[in-house]
Amino acid sequence: MERIGRDINHVPILEGKNFPIWNILLKVKLSARGLREIRNSDGPPNSDPITINNWNKLNLEAIQLILSRPHPDIIATVVDAVTFKDAKDLWKKLNEKYAAQTITNQGRTWLRWECLQLNGKIKEYVKEFQSILFDIAGIGISLPQDIMAYSILQKVSRDSDSYDHVINSMRLTMNAMINPQQVLDKLLEL
Repeated sequence: MERIGRDINHVPILEGKNFPIWNILLKVKLSARGLREIRNSDGPPNSDPITINNWNKLNLEAIQLILSRPHPDIIATVVDAVTFKDAKDLWKKLNEKYAAQTITNQGRTWLRWECLQLNGKIKEYVKEFQSILFDIAGIGISLPQDIMAYSILQKVSRDSDSYDHVINSMRLTMNAMINPQQVLDKLLEL
């Protein structure tokens, strides 16, 4: 571990949104130590005991290096019985969780939200909104639930005059704590 500690300090602590730079710098460190292939490997290349023993040591070193720079809260979300023992699975889990939180991905997801149009197909519209809401939650965009719900209502009223009476009645009948899913459920009742 001492070998890891001396030259890893210029790799930033992974806090989520800085994943792209953390990812690049850690790949450089893994490559410099001859561990990049371990991170991509499904296990030792053959059943020779010396090869297996050497692979296990390199795998452990790769895991130690990967886990030396994330914030403790992040470590708690990615380390489990599988990732604790396998550098490839650990790397894959980190990528699945944090690559999606990049600014580019947030922007792309928000533009999907902004550009979504009704086009007269309410069920498809609701399904796509639900998909986008799931993506928004997954990539760390946070807006008050009522603002998002009113945004959905505004999009529906802009896209079709025939829904005005429904939208007005929803605004009157929904409680003060309106959320996007309530609005989508009401739209499906149409």
